[in-house]
Amino acid sequence: MADIERDLADCVGAIYQAGAGDGSWFDVGERICGILDARRVLLNPGGPGGPSNLLMPSDGSEAAYAAHFHTADPYAAQARRDFAQARSYHMGNAKLGAELVAENDLLRSEYYFDFARHHERRHVIGGMAGIAEATPVLAFRGDDAGAFDEVHVRLLRALMPHVQRALELRLRLAQDEHAASLTHAAVNALTVGVAVVDASLRIRFVNDMARQYLAGPEAGLALKRPGPFAGSGIYLAAMSRDDAASLRRLVSSATSGGAGGSMRLNSRAGSVLAVMVTPAPLQLSNDVYDMNVGHAREALALLILRPLDRKVSPQAAILCEMFDLSRAEAEVAVALSGGASAEDVARGRGVSLMTIRSQIRSILGKSEAENLRDFERTMAMVASLAPQSP
Repeated sequence: MADIERDLADCVGAIYQAGAGDGSWFDVGERICGILDARRVLLNPGGPGGPSNLLMPSDGSEAAYAAHFHTADPYAAQARRDFAQARSYHMGNAKLGAELVAENDLLRSEYYFDFARHHERRHVIGGMAGIAEATPVLAFRGDDAGAFDEVHVRLLRALMPHVQRALELRLRLAQDEHAASLTHAAVNALTVGVAVVDASLRIRFVNDMARQYLAGPEAGLALKRPGPFAGSGIYLAAMSRDDAASLRRLVSSATSGGAGGSMRLNSRAGSVLAVMVTPAPLQLSNDVYDMNVGHAREALALLILRPLDRKVSPQAAILCEMFDLSRAEAEVAVALSGGASAEDVARGRGVSLMTIRSQIRSILGKSEAENLRDFERTMAMVASLAPQSP
């Protein structure tokens, strides 16, 4: 009795480790087979890619089941009916095979005749789990091993609530990972620099545009590794002492319940970087934690970085689609929004000033801008909304 209780406790621990991604579901399968004296065990939670048994490595039996026989499996069909009709009653329960599918029905089925009898699936015991759909745990024996009994039912029933919670944990972690990857892709598409730091200015996330802004030694703000150890992390550092003090003050405010604030950084090279510091939104913080497994959860600050001396122009293709500009007109519009004069554009394109002025009139008409200043404001808005690669 002590041995079986220890085996159950070890199996429960393995189930939660597998659900959290820290252990192997195959190890869980071996432990369940050991506790129930079963030859095979099946847990198919569904999802992309078709049926896949979490609890046993793929072999000829698993491949045949996934390819065809899962659709003819009477136990799976009964589990779907039970889950749909009386979910709360069946969840966490376990039954002998004959209680799930009548013996005569099983022996006359295509599933048994063409598959189960050849792969040690004559005797069955099943427990019910599931989230959005039925996910039974089925353990099998061949003809030579004899049938399961009520002792095995009680043992499987003791494991089922833990299997259910582990499946819920597995789904939650998969959703968190997916959300984090979406956050990463979305923030990288922004035309502003985005960084997330903790109270000590340790970088938790920085997007591609921010990396570009911080790349040069003359940027006024940079990414620094303070020590020789890989685990020491990378920190955001201002180049001047006064700017460093101001940045620490704003981040401290944002991570301790305050509103943060904004500042302007001037580099030795003459570039100007605007920095806005605010408390990181909760969902963004959660996604950042999912990207940084192992970091303790604490308040984070969101930094928005934008060079004030650098004009960002929209892509010509976007202007063609948005304002029905010709390709030549769109290229002229991009050059103008980048700060070039009509004369500069004419020289650069090797055309007459009259041609450029004609194209400008067409651009203003199609964009419904009153003048070039109004047009530049429109271009700045389009550039700030359109995803760009740094």
